[in-house]
Amino acid sequence: MYSVFFLLTAMTLILIGLSPFKPQSFVRSVFLAGLICLICGNSVSALPQLAAMGAADSALDQRQRVFDESLKLDPTKLRYRGLEYVQFQADSERLSDTQIKSTIKSEINSDIFVAVASGSVQIYGDVQDIDVARDVVTQIKTIPGVREILFDLGLETKAE
Repeated sequence: MYSVFFLLTAMTLILIGLSPFKPQSFVRSVFLAGLICLICGNSVSALPQLAAMGAADSALDQRQRVFDESLKLDPTKLRYRGLEYVQFQADSERLSDTQIKSTIKSEINSDIFVAVASGSVQIYGDVQDIDVARDVVTQIKTIPGVREILFDLGLETKAE
Protein backbone atom coordinates (compact mmCIF):
# COMPACT_ATOMS: atom_id res chain seq x y z
CA MET A 1 0.00 0.00 0.00
CA TYR A 2 2.81 2.36 0.88
CA SER A 3 4.57 1.60 -2.40
CA VAL A 4 1.55 3.02 -4.24
CA PHE A 5 1.85 6.30 -2.35
CA PHE A 6 5.62 6.35 -2.89
CA LEU A 7 5.06 5.86 -6.63
CA LEU A 8 2.42 8.62 -6.71
CA THR A 9 4.74 10.96 -4.84
CA ALA A 10 7.60 10.27 -7.24
CA MET A 11 5.37 10.78 -10.28
CA THR A 12 4.02 14.03 -8.86
CA LEU A 13 7.52 15.34 -8.18
CA ILE A 14 8.67 14.42 -11.69
CA LEU A 15 5.67 16.13 -13.29
CA ILE A 16 6.20 19.23 -11.18
CA GLY A 17 9.91 19.23 -12.09
CA LEU A 18 9.10 19.11 -15.81
CA SER A 19 6.73 22.05 -15.66
CA PRO A 20 8.03 25.51 -16.68
CA PHE A 21 7.62 27.18 -13.26
CA LYS A 22 9.98 29.56 -11.53
CA PRO A 23 12.37 27.87 -9.06
CA GLN A 24 10.58 29.34 -6.03
CA SER A 25 7.20 28.00 -7.06
CA PHE A 26 8.84 24.64 -7.89
CA VAL A 27 10.10 24.30 -4.30
CA ARG A 28 6.71 25.35 -2.97
CA SER A 29 4.96 22.83 -5.24
CA VAL A 30 7.31 20.01 -4.24
CA PHE A 31 6.74 20.80 -0.57
CA LEU A 32 2.96 20.85 -1.08
CA ALA A 33 2.97 17.56 -3.04
CA GLY A 34 5.09 15.88 -0.37
CA LEU A 35 2.79 17.14 2.37
CA ILE A 36 -0.30 15.84 0.57
CA CYS A 37 1.28 12.41 0.04
CA LEU A 38 2.41 12.26 3.65
CA ILE A 39 -1.10 13.01 4.89
CA CYS A 40 -2.66 10.48 2.51
CA GLY A 41 -0.05 7.86 3.38
CA ASN A 42 -0.71 8.16 7.10
CA SER A 43 -4.46 7.81 6.68
CA VAL A 44 -4.21 4.50 4.79
CA SER A 45 -4.31 2.50 8.01
CA ALA A 46 -7.76 3.91 8.79
CA LEU A 47 -9.32 2.78 5.50
CA PRO A 48 -10.57 -0.67 6.67
CA GLN A 49 -12.27 0.94 9.67
CA LEU A 50 -13.86 3.64 7.52
CA ALA A 51 -15.00 1.06 4.98
CA ALA A 52 -16.81 -0.82 7.73
CA MET A 53 -18.60 2.20 9.13
CA GLY A 54 -22.27 2.11 8.19
CA ALA A 55 -21.93 -0.68 5.62
CA ALA A 56 -24.56 -3.37 5.28
CA ASP A 57 -23.77 -6.46 7.35
CA SER A 58 -23.68 -8.71 4.29
CA ALA A 59 -21.04 -6.50 2.66
CA LEU A 60 -18.51 -6.89 5.48
CA ASP A 61 -15.93 -9.61 5.98
CA GLN A 62 -15.19 -10.86 9.50
CA ARG A 63 -12.34 -8.39 10.14
CA GLN A 64 -14.50 -5.45 9.04
CA ARG A 65 -17.34 -6.65 11.29
CA VAL A 66 -14.98 -6.49 14.27
CA PHE A 67 -13.91 -2.96 13.26
CA ASP A 68 -17.53 -1.96 12.73
CA GLU A 69 -18.53 -3.21 16.18
CA SER A 70 -15.62 -1.44 17.87
CA LEU A 71 -16.51 1.81 16.08
CA LYS A 72 -19.99 1.70 17.58
CA LEU A 73 -18.71 1.83 21.17
CA ASP A 74 -17.45 5.18 22.39
CA PRO A 75 -14.10 5.26 24.28
CA THR A 76 -15.82 5.17 27.68
CA LYS A 77 -17.72 2.03 26.58
CA LEU A 78 -20.90 3.57 28.00
CA ARG A 79 -22.56 4.48 24.67
CA TYR A 80 -23.46 2.38 21.65
CA ARG A 81 -23.77 4.57 18.55
CA GLY A 82 -23.99 3.96 14.87
CA LEU A 83 -25.83 3.88 11.59
CA GLU A 84 -27.07 0.67 10.00
CA TYR A 85 -28.77 0.14 6.68
CA VAL A 86 -31.44 -2.45 5.97
CA GLN A 87 -31.74 -4.45 2.76
CA PHE A 88 -34.31 -3.31 0.21
CA GLN A 89 -37.89 -4.45 0.75
CA ALA A 90 -40.79 -4.47 -1.68
CA ASP A 91 -43.35 -1.68 -1.26
CA SER A 92 -46.11 -4.16 -0.44
CA GLU A 93 -44.24 -5.33 2.68
CA ARG A 94 -43.46 -1.92 4.16
CA LEU A 95 -45.18 -0.46 7.19
CA SER A 96 -45.92 3.25 7.47
CA ASP A 97 -43.76 5.47 9.66
CA THR A 98 -46.48 5.57 12.33
CA GLN A 99 -46.75 1.77 12.33
CA ILE A 100 -42.96 1.40 12.56
CA LYS A 101 -42.83 3.77 15.54
CA SER A 102 -45.66 2.04 17.37
CA THR A 103 -44.07 -1.39 16.75
CA ILE A 104 -40.78 -0.22 18.23
CA LYS A 105 -42.44 1.38 21.25
CA SER A 106 -44.79 -1.53 22.01
CA GLU A 107 -42.88 -4.65 21.00
CA ILE A 108 -39.19 -3.75 21.31
CA ASN A 109 -38.54 -1.13 23.98
CA SER A 110 -40.90 1.50 25.32
CA ASP A 111 -38.14 3.34 27.21
CA ILE A 112 -36.30 4.67 24.17
CA PHE A 113 -37.09 7.78 22.15
CA VAL A 114 -38.06 6.95 18.57
CA ALA A 115 -38.36 9.18 15.52
CA VAL A 116 -39.28 7.81 12.08
CA ALA A 117 -39.30 9.62 8.75
CA SER A 118 -39.56 7.87 5.36
CA GLY A 119 -38.40 4.60 6.88
CA SER A 120 -35.38 6.18 8.53
CA VAL A 121 -35.43 5.38 12.25
CA GLN A 122 -33.59 7.32 14.95
CA ILE A 123 -33.47 5.91 18.45
CA TYR A 124 -32.04 7.45 21.62
CA GLY A 125 -32.13 6.45 25.23
CA ASP A 126 -30.61 4.15 27.82
CA VAL A 127 -30.56 0.36 27.92
CA GLN A 128 -29.17 -2.13 30.41
CA ASP A 129 -26.07 -3.33 28.51
CA ILE A 130 -24.41 -3.84 25.12
CA ASP A 131 -26.33 -7.07 24.46
CA VAL A 132 -29.67 -5.32 24.90
CA ALA A 133 -28.51 -2.48 22.65
CA ARG A 134 -27.46 -4.89 19.89
CA ASP A 135 -30.73 -6.78 20.26
CA VAL A 136 -32.80 -3.60 19.95
CA VAL A 137 -30.99 -2.60 16.74
CA THR A 138 -31.30 -6.12 15.30
CA GLN A 139 -35.03 -6.26 16.07
CA ILE A 140 -35.67 -2.87 14.49
CA LYS A 141 -33.88 -4.00 11.33
CA THR A 142 -36.45 -6.79 10.93
CA ILE A 143 -39.45 -4.40 10.85
CA PRO A 144 -40.78 -4.10 7.29
CA GLY A 145 -40.36 -0.56 6.01
CA VAL A 146 -37.24 0.34 7.99
CA ARG A 147 -34.53 1.55 5.62
CA GLU A 148 -31.87 2.69 8.08
CA ILE A 149 -31.33 3.03 11.81
CA LEU A 150 -29.40 5.80 13.51
CA PHE A 151 -28.89 4.85 17.13
CA ASP A 152 -27.31 6.40 20.21
CA LEU A 153 -27.95 4.22 23.23
CA GLY A 154 -26.52 4.78 26.68
CA LEU A 155 -25.35 1.65 28.49
CA GLU A 156 -26.02 1.32 32.21
CA THR A 157 -23.41 -1.48 32.43
CA LYS A 158 -20.03 -0.71 30.87
CA ALA A 159 -19.28 -2.81 27.78
CA GLU A 160 -16.37 -5.25 27.94
